[in-house]
Amino acid sequence: MLGHVPPRIRLDGRTTAIRPLSTADVDEYAAAVAANREHTQPWEPVHAEAHYTRAGQAETLRRDAEAWDLGTGYAFSILDRGAGDRIIGRIALGNVVHGAWRNATLGYWVAAAAGGRGHATEAAQLICAFAFDHAGLHRVQPAVIPRNIRSIRVVEKAGFRREGRALHYLNIAGRWEDHDIFAMTLEDWLARSDRPVGR
Repeated sequence: MLGHVPPRIRLDGRTTAIRPLSTADVDEYAAAVAANREHTQPWEPVHAEAHYTRAGQAETLRRDAEAWDLGTGYAFSILDRGAGDRIIGRIALGNVVHGAWRNATLGYWVAAAAGGRGHATEAAQLICAFAFDHAGLHRVQPAVIPRNIRSIRVVEKAGFRREGRALHYLNIAGRWEDHDIFAMTLEDWLARSDRPVGR
């Protein structure tokens, strides 16, 4: 038994929605990834050139679907509800482990053109609703490079608490970078009066 595999559901906020990525999204999603290459590169591992192509993203989406079926990762598109549900980014729970840990890491990006409008914060709150209300997780953990001030604001506004700094935590853009570790537990989530309903 590999663990609980939650349903593929869409969750809607006020201006933002998240929907599981699928292979049917390949054209729109690949275009968004390519268009935001310069915007995301400073905050991601070094990718091969193929990552920015339709074929590369078709493989990414295939791996996402496989991870969902195995219960090891849940990748969503971030949608702008005010722009006809256009895909404006990605948010994903990764490294999902059940058993005594029931934890996942959280990663996301939002298109440069859609930044500063609260989409990332709302998407982070929606994926917590998914994690705690549907995926049976007990803890969600984003890690943010300390100089990424905008991302730190996102996770703090979404309700995550800072737990400490992990030195040389991930290889980002060719360098081993320190990361500030944030977390939210099921207890934190249930204590919130402003949590979105996970549906």
